[in-house]
Amino acid sequence: MKFSIIATSDIHGHTERFSQLAQMIAKRRPALLIDNGDFLQGSHLSYYYDNIVHKQHPQIELANMLGYDVAIFGNHEFNYPPEKIQAMRKACKFPWIAANIPDFAQGYFIKEICGLRVAVVGVVTHFTKIWDEGNTTKQLQFEQAFECAKNTVKYVREAEKAQLVILSYHGGFERDLHTGHQVDVEQGENEGYRMLTEIEGIDIFITGHQHLEIAAKVNGVSVVQPGANAHCFAQIDVVIEHGVLSHEPSLVFIDSTIKTMEFQEFDAWKNEVIGIADDDFTYGDFFAPRIKTTAYTQLLHNMQLHFSGAQISVAELPYHAQGGLPGVITRGQVLHNMPRPNRLLVVELTGAEIRRAIEQSAAVFAYNQELEIDFSMSVLYPEPQPYIYDLWGGIDYEIDLLKPVGQRVTKLLYEGCAVEDEASFEVAVNSYRATGAHQFPMFKKQAIRETKKFMPELMMEYIEQNSPLSIKLKNTFQMK
Repeated sequence: MKFSIIATSDIHGHTERFSQLAQMIAKRRPALLIDNGDFLQGSHLSYYYDNIVHKQHPQIELANMLGYDVAIFGNHEFNYPPEKIQAMRKACKFPWIAANIPDFAQGYFIKEICGLRVAVVGVVTHFTKIWDEGNTTKQLQFEQAFECAKNTVKYVREAEKAQLVILSYHGGFERDLHTGHQVDVEQGENEGYRMLTEIEGIDIFITGHQHLEIAAKVNGVSVVQPGANAHCFAQIDVVIEHGVLSHEPSLVFIDSTIKTMEFQEFDAWKNEVIGIADDDFTYGDFFAPRIKTTAYTQLLHNMQLHFSGAQISVAELPYHAQGGLPGVITRGQVLHNMPRPNRLLVVELTGAEIRRAIEQSAAVFAYNQELEIDFSMSVLYPEPQPYIYDLWGGIDYEIDLLKPVGQRVTKLLYEGCAVEDEASFEVAVNSYRATGAHQFPMFKKQAIRETKKFMPELMMEYIEQNSPLSIKLKNTFQMK
């Protein structure tokens, strides 16, 4: 007797590619179809449906047609306000589960397949509450993911008499699956390795959040993590022979020749030209805009200071190798550079707090063996991730990577004068950074003011108001 289980994760609203995966999945007719969270939020298409036309996301209808059995809440589901989460749940013809959010979601899902009682236990990283930008989770209790997973797996084994137990965890791994070597700071965001090695009774382990592509057998457990943005899905083939249960995991990658769904109104909106620039403000590698001031980063600071009225600007770049804006600018290009619907906040920081924040950003870099600037995570684990990095405007500063972490800021000036530790400044920062996550507690303060509009909309408005754009560098930043 044979059947297959298919799992997706971290699709992030990339419905065009998901429509290709959906056709592949439909042909395989899985006995159990699971989504592991971060289903909608994160794409240009999602931004359009959420903020421009305010309609139900078409990916929900596609998922209903495909016949998902169950979905697990991911952290990005909680980027939406409570009423939008409830509308999503109502629109989906399948349940959303999370055992560690009691009184909000069911903890597990049971389905009988080929006479076998199969349980899916769902948990989400409890760091979700830390990243909450809009108080969506204020009334919710997020229990510690590991303990909740352990208790719920035991319960479905004993009380529900489950014969096959799937733990679906919207979280990733803090250690290498095969060597046990630490690959992430063990603070609780990712607890997959601990779950895998310490929880008894798991047959299949579905993970996500880290956007890795994993299909492996570890101590008899099938372990998968099906990447991100609908580039692949995980398939676990289950065989029951002579009363013996076995299973094998694999990843199935997208067939790009399959026709995608079309969204003509969205495409027209996204490709609309909203402004021009007197130069090309693009970049072609990760490091170029991160190691010195560029015209594009100056544009970011100009926009943030204009709409916030702050003295100093903190700008975050997405983890893209290519970015910035060309001479002819469309809405889609803005969304590529500003993919998250954050708001702009103003908080008060002291000079000492500004220095600590820049030092935290500087820690993501190191020199590699070729004496080239590299991300420190590529040189020595565990180290801060590349996305834990900000660029500052309104000040002149310098970072020296030859100095120890925590002592790398060698110049810090505001209007030509040294920034004193006790001095206070109004600083513009995005609402995600203002949660204080990723060792930036200095930003977690009561906002002096904030914008009602999201930052991508502010940037589009700024470009339209100031086109043709001409950028002059106002402050200096250098990394050496």
